[in-house]
Amino acid sequence: MLATTLKAGESAEYTPGKTRNLYLVPAAGASRSTACGSTPATAVAIRNEARLKITALEDSELVLVDAA
Repeated sequence: MLATTLKAGESAEYTPGKTRNLYLVPAAGASRSTACGSTPATAVAIRNEARLKITALEDSELVLVDAA
């Protein structure tokens, strides 16, 4: 499990291993990722992403779960 706080316009990247399942949970703010956009209370399940880039559209707090 990973967590980050991003200011509006900042980005974070994550490279999951093959066959990994990701679950992106925005606790606050709004963000856009290479997989999709998200807002608070909108969790996103992500699969088959070789590299995930998340960009904050506004100040955001994010949790990323990496599971088998």
